[in-house]
Amino acid sequence: MRIFVTGATGLIGRALIPQLLAHGHEVIALARNDASRVMLHAMRVTPLAGQGHDIAQLTNALAGVDAVVHLATTIPSQDSAVEDDWVRSDEAMVALLRNLITASTQAGVRGMLFPSSYTVYGDHGEEWVTEETLTAPNDPLEPYVRAEALLHRAYETYGLKVVVLRLGLLYSADAQHTRGLLYGLKRGQIPIMGNGNMFWPLLHAEDAAAAIRLVLEQTLWQGAVLFNVCDDEPVRSGQLYYDLARWLEAPPPQRHTGQPADDFNPYQGQVKLAALRASVRLSNRKIKERLHFRPQYPTYREGFRAVLDAVTQTL
Repeated sequence: MRIFVTGATGLIGRALIPQLLAHGHEVIALARNDASRVMLHAMRVTPLAGQGHDIAQLTNALAGVDAVVHLATTIPSQDSAVEDDWVRSDEAMVALLRNLITASTQAGVRGMLFPSSYTVYGDHGEEWVTEETLTAPNDPLEPYVRAEALLHRAYETYGLKVVVLRLGLLYSADAQHTRGLLYGLKRGQIPIMGNGNMFWPLLHAEDAAAAIRLVLEQTLWQGAVLFNVCDDEPVRSGQLYYDLARWLEAPPPQRHTGQPADDFNPYQGQVKLAALRASVRLSNRKIKERLHFRPQYPTYREGFRAVLDAVTQTL
């Protein structure tokens, strides 16, 4: 397939592009500064220079494209090629999606894939959360809610085939927030929020990329499709922090019973603290049964062990 990707030099994009190329797909990617354009060339991707504001340019670029994958969540704020280093912009994410939908319908693109977030479900305590669970986000105007609504209207109005993947909490050895978490835990500087019983659905970036590729190859043309994507074992936040601290040979984390303070932010990177206060016991059963999705890192144990092997010397 010929696939157009935004956010290709971001966390998921850096894992996805090699997988797409290895499976014979052609990739075009939006390059929003000179450094990212150079990086995309090195990744053997055809870059399209621009910010995604020009619908005519997007429409021309999407001619002959089979699918669009919208990963971009930031706007350029410096010369870095890596989009994780840019400023997060929820508005830009939604506005760019709106432009991509318009250009896709004009260019005859067959389908669009959007990685949303488990946060749209809101807090569900101990219960398992499936694709049938009603959404109840803390903020009904949260950007992922608005983005999903845009895609639903595009399917209903234009017949654009759409897939929404509600991803778990991403982590990776090259993710700023993952390194920040480990750095803080190693020094005893990150507490457990609340009682530590919240379920967090985790997802390694490589497994997120694998799920996206499977969906593109198997289900993109079926209409409007929704999958939850996470590993096989949502973990309680306190258990995760205790285990990570133990593996780091660090002091056990303390509990923080008040409201999370702003000084947690340096360790969380672009992860919103509101997401960390919700308990979402996310089920990946549907994507496993329908697409035979098998995470390379089935639980946080395998995933974070691999991360620690890669980064321990630099913490």
